[in-house]
Amino acid sequence: MIKSQNGLKSILRYTRVIIIINAGLIFSLIGWSCHNNKSNTYNDSNLIEIIDGNFKLQVKKTQFQISFSHTDGTIVAPAHFDTGLVFSGGEVVNVEDISENVRRNSEKKLLATNVEGDKANIYISFKNQVATFRIEPEKKGTNTISLRLGGMPVAHGLGDVAAYEEDFNIIKNKRKTYVIENNGGGKRWVSTFTIFPQNSLAGVFFDKGKKSVVLNDQEYQMNITTEGEATFYYFLGEPTEIYKNYKSVRNQNGYVDVLPKSRLFELGWESWDALGWNTNQVTVKGILEKFLQNGYPIKWAVTGSGFWDKGGTTTSFGRWGEKFSDASTFKTWMNDHDIKWMIGLRTNFIPEGGPYFPKTKKRDKNLKVNSFYGNELTTEAKRNGYLVNNSEGKPFAITSNIFPIVPSHLLNGEVPGAAEWYQKQYAKWEVDGIKEDTMMDLDSLTNVYNAPITEISNEGGLVMARNGEFTAPGSLLRINDTGVGQLSGRIPINYLQYAASGFPNVYSDVTGVHNMHNIKDVDRNIRHTWLLSLTSGIAVGAFPEKWPEDKRKIFKKAIDFHYALAPYMYSAAVASYESGYPYTLTPMTIAFPKDSMTSKLEHFQWMIGKSVIATPLLKNYQSGKMNVYLPDGVWFDFDSGKKYEGPVVLEAFEIPLDKTPCFVGGQGVIVLRDSDNTHLSAKVYPIADRKTSFSFTYPDGVAKSIITYKKWSSNEKLVVVDTTLNKRVPFETDAVSGNISFEITPNHNYNIIEE
Repeated sequence: MIKSQNGLKSILRYTRVIIIINAGLIFSLIGWSCHNNKSNTYNDSNLIEIIDGNFKLQVKKTQFQISFSHTDGTIVAPAHFDTGLVFSGGEVVNVEDISENVRRNSEKKLLATNVEGDKANIYISFKNQVATFRIEPEKKGTNTISLRLGGMPVAHGLGDVAAYEEDFNIIKNKRKTYVIENNGGGKRWVSTFTIFPQNSLAGVFFDKGKKSVVLNDQEYQMNITTEGEATFYYFLGEPTEIYKNYKSVRNQNGYVDVLPKSRLFELGWESWDALGWNTNQVTVKGILEKFLQNGYPIKWAVTGSGFWDKGGTTTSFGRWGEKFSDASTFKTWMNDHDIKWMIGLRTNFIPEGGPYFPKTKKRDKNLKVNSFYGNELTTEAKRNGYLVNNSEGKPFAITSNIFPIVPSHLLNGEVPGAAEWYQKQYAKWEVDGIKEDTMMDLDSLTNVYNAPITEISNEGGLVMARNGEFTAPGSLLRINDTGVGQLSGRIPINYLQYAASGFPNVYSDVTGVHNMHNIKDVDRNIRHTWLLSLTSGIAVGAFPEKWPEDKRKIFKKAIDFHYALAPYMYSAAVASYESGYPYTLTPMTIAFPKDSMTSKLEHFQWMIGKSVIATPLLKNYQSGKMNVYLPDGVWFDFDSGKKYEGPVVLEAFEIPLDKTPCFVGGQGVIVLRDSDNTHLSAKVYPIADRKTSFSFTYPDGVAKSIITYKKWSSNEKLVVVDTTLNKRVPFETDAVSGNISFEITPNHNYNIIEE
């Protein structure tokens, strides 16, 4: 943040003066402000306006104060209390309109002058609810450019960098400046995207350089230190419009999204929590068999540790070590049980040769590696120019403090050909997918990961991504190093910030991570499992064999619920991919931006698709109760079928350990399954007052069904018609809620009517 040169400004702004004269005549002067002893009143010659539909962008020439409003004058985003633009170390004090050669009414070209006398060309475009500001300083070299608006009450986004805070609403956090960085640890997925749902506004910037965002109740400021020009975007409208336009702009800037694969929405298993570095094909098979024998429908498994040959790493491509000495036989066993085999994979390369000895004796869990070596592929990557170079044109040598703890080079995914080369090396492992987990402190160098990992996904691999910039390179976007003690903080906040940033297909570590054998943690583990069951990704690790039988049954119930809901969850993920809107996990403030109660929730809640509200009990879970907020409309308790009319706060609502923590409302349609051997079933609740259509995408990502209905008055006259075959379909009725269930077939549409 660049401080004002006049300390009096912050004192004199937004003051209210009350003058009492004689018999109590009161004059209230509200919003009076002063800048260098000049009044803030100005005539039209000092104001530039661009109108786009129902929105208006205003620029005050002195100080370049920008604001957005509706054409009726209602403020959308207020102007900054000081100057709206800073560049080359100085605040803008004057702007000239030099738009003579710009023919479109939606575009302007301005010449700005700052307090240092430096000048910059400003190109503004405002159309289709996207405002673009391109700032081009005349002063050559490195510049810090800051674009500013006034403060707004609710803000979300910023990927990982806003996740390790007290509140999902960034404005409420103690931190005010957020440095956009990849630190190789908890902050590895970066984004500058910020949405202000109550103000119908969002902002983002992509250019390379050191980035930061300032957010508090007084200002919203986007900063970048870079060479040359910088471009900033604002999006206006309803959240669905904002995310649609953000997706378009993101893709135009080279951040292309990945179509999610349904397999990763199934139950998975990871070796790390259960086995650590004791992972091998015998121990893995033993635990997987135990889960399968007890009815856990595991469909993918990550063997992330030590599968490579001695002294190697994940980039010893295709060179299996003694732990998986018969990898082909193990893969056959996995395939026979319909489990996709995934491995841990990184994009850092140890220099060819070795052995290289770590300077530290610190080890990760039960790791027993005294030295590492590199192979000829590192030299090949260097020769092809595929590695990240320093200012001298030589490959960076970076040491992770986690793994492999010796100097390594890093693949530069931005270099043409590097991603394709890396995918071909990965293919030598002959597995089904990866858990990407590169841990390198890169500061502002955050844009080297997307392409190689995206390439693996595009070539058919299952990808659980950790690193990335502005987009998720895989089907799941994971947070890491989580435990059941973070139920009321980091895990849900991280999840929600990812979703607000446009990527809701979240995943963390396995259920009960590092605590599965601790009997004292059983209830907390189960609460953790319910949380994960309401998100895209869920996996198990150690088998809970020491738990009491009744607790194991509840744990399994949560797992089975996710299995039942997974097709619906995946359909929401496809809708997110197509629209940019975070349907898989929609924060309540974004789903209901006009409802002020959603920003005051005491507990974490979110929408799944258009019909389910997730209400997991995470804070004070021992109480078994929480205040649940249901917005306007009709809502049904998922387990009991009891009906509620919103908006309403269900105070001290009981959520016992074995209760499915969600409600059905909104569109009133969900799709569930019972087992692999049954068809999918649509469950339709009598909610929508007007005719509504629910679109469902099947797990193949292609086939669809559309279910159309309007709230019915009597089940006795109800008919479900397969309109594709023009044939009636049998259905079952729930006696409590009145919902109906019927089987659905890919590419068939259904209509529910009363005769």
